[in-house]
Amino acid sequence: MDTKERYYEAAAMLPPFENALRSVPPGIAESACEIRLRAGRPVTVETPEKRHICAGTRVTADSISACVKHFCGYSLYSAERELAEGRITLRGGHRAGLVGTAVIHGDRITAMKDISSVNLRIAAEHKGIAEKLVSLAVFESDLKGLVLLGPPLSAKTTMLRDCARIISSFAKTAVIDENGEIAAMYRGVPQNDVGANCDVLDMFPKKEGIMRAMRLMSPEYLICDEVISEQEELAECAGRGVKLLLSVHCGSMSEAADNAAVRTLVSRGAVNYAALLSGGSRIGTVKGLWRVNGIEDIGSCGSGNDLYRGRSRVLVGA
Repeated sequence: MDTKERYYEAAAMLPPFENALRSVPPGIAESACEIRLRAGRPVTVETPEKRHICAGTRVTADSISACVKHFCGYSLYSAERELAEGRITLRGGHRAGLVGTAVIHGDRITAMKDISSVNLRIAAEHKGIAEKLVSLAVFESDLKGLVLLGPPLSAKTTMLRDCARIISSFAKTAVIDENGEIAAMYRGVPQNDVGANCDVLDMFPKKEGIMRAMRLMSPEYLICDEVISEQEELAECAGRGVKLLLSVHCGSMSEAADNAAVRTLVSRGAVNYAALLSGGSRIGTVKGLWRVNGIEDIGSCGSGNDLYRGRSRVLVGA
């Protein structure tokens, strides 16, 4: 399925606005990454470079309710947990993010009411996007861990997904998919191609998922998206010989040098390769790839001025 077909598949999940969404210019449909609904405002389609406003549309509380019911297969009770968390994985791997008014009991959000905004993230598989990265870093005999760094919408998750597809063709791989965005499990079946030898821990909190994968699935590689505070569990995993492929939100190598998770993982030897990805119009582009032996190497990489752009070499830290 090409990118335009995926856009139309996602548009069909928003019945009140499907006709308007189908009428966008072909170039918008081909590059769309999100469809946004905001109560009282028009529907918008986001691409990496621009925002398209669907003329003549106006989102209402009733139209949002109709979309949410459609997401849940017209059984809100069956999706109670997903609604409380504000995220629903849909057939085809698309993902709906929801915000509104939180219903709180004690210190927990137990439900959400008066949903006011929907962000439908359009699934995108770019098979082959990680092949060069895998050949340069993953196949290196000294690999302990690779961290992908980049700003939001720089294709970190897409890159990790393709890494899973490639690596699990030859090695046991575990994916910790807390947000459901790598494999996009739908009724227990991955909607995205993560390869034949890949075990997916779907919606598990990352810390629990990492430890459970290590105890139960004996992975050779472990993939985890959006690392924030899981460095201790990941370092333990690496200490048992499991190779790591991770992503962290950092817009530059200097930001990475100040990131607590990156500092811990590099200083403890759990990560020894770092790649910086581009956002914006160059989404998914590898700006730089470095071998790092300590946190000082991360700082010395700068912001990727001496770039790897598909050339068959690895830039080595000082």
